Amino acid sequence: MLPAAHISDDEMLARLAARDLAAAERVHDKLMAAEEASEIAELGRTYQRFARSLRQTLALKARFRREQQQDARAANETPPQPARPGGVAVARRIREVRAGVTRVVWDEVEREERDDCLETLEYTIAEECLRDSFCAEPLDDHIARICLALDLSPQGAEGWRDLPDPPGQDDGGPDPESSA
Repeated sequence: MLPAAHISDDEMLARLAARDLAAAERVHDKLMAAEEASEIAELGRTYQRFARSLRQTLALKARFRREQQQDARAANETPPQPARPGGVAVARRIREVRAGVTRVVWDEVEREERDDCLETLEYTIAEECLRDSFCAEPLDDHIARICLALDLSPQGAEGWRDLPDPPGQDDGGPDPESSA
């Protein structure tokens, strides 16, 4: 038997899966031969644990295989990465997306639910601005995609430029006439 340091992850998972399967089969055989209810219940729980362990091992093995295939494909076709947008572009996009979606929220969402919706919007923007592709899509598409994710209407998502700014929110949001 090789020391663990000389065994690949795939080999370890294969050995673990084989042992999980053998254990599950052994417990299953005992479960099928059991007569007493308490013994059946205990062996049933044990079998369930071994079966779950086997399923998890097999799923992890499959995931590793997929990741290795993806890595191999990526190594063969590494496209040049576009430059990440600078801080000014990100700040502008955050402001524009927030202002555009907020117009739709104020137009469609009931007053008592508005704060929750706007809080979800802030969370969504915070998550999205971490992505390399944050400023890559056109502004209208970006606003529409977030509106739809917030369960706002497609009509509102499409017509956000025609909606008025919310009361007291003249924050210099996107220019409805701009084509950014």
